[in-house]
Amino acid sequence: MNKTNAYREITSGICPLADDLHLVILLLDHLLERNEIIYEQYKQMYPNLKTLELAHIYFNLKVHKPEMSVRPIIASINAPARLISSFLDHLLTPIYNNVTKDITFINSTDLIRKLKEYEQKGYLTSTTLFVIFDVTDLYTMIPRDGAIAALRRFCQKYSINGKIGNLKVETIIKLACVVLDTNSFAYKDKYYR
Repeated sequence: MNKTNAYREITSGICPLADDLHLVILLLDHLLERNEIIYEQYKQMYPNLKTLELAHIYFNLKVHKPEMSVRPIIASINAPARLISSFLDHLLTPIYNNVTKDITFINSTDLIRKLKEYEQKGYLTSTTLFVIFDVTDLYTMIPRDGAIAALRRFCQKYSINGKIGNLKVETIIKLACVVLDTNSFAYKDKYYR
């Protein structure tokens, strides 16, 4: 966490779960009242109060790296905005997958198939270079505002009449913002956002 300064400690020492829940419910109520979402979507995104809990962080070893290091994972499966995140994932992933299908390798079989297509088009030559690179700390290095701006551009580009499904682009942005803004977790008896 110190390496990227992506998370800041909540110095009040007060668990942010209640505040995060309040923000999520406030937004969902507002969107429903303004008919920006329908009741079915509201129910789909409304937090499960029986299983609600603050996210926690754990670490996976990166055993494939020359220097032993860890990958932080924030487990937010029961966090207040989790169902909003899932809703947005189901809404946007099919569009993203369709847009990137020609430049994305799903698995090794797909890679082989695309290399054959590349060869058949005459692009695979003796001077073709294959490059690999490793982006470290990818998710924590993307600034919040930059991520929201990229999402807005993506949604605007692939929307129909300013909407994806029945949602306006700005409604999607509001939902994404609450997911990012309520991304709180506990670690070593402290709270972070």
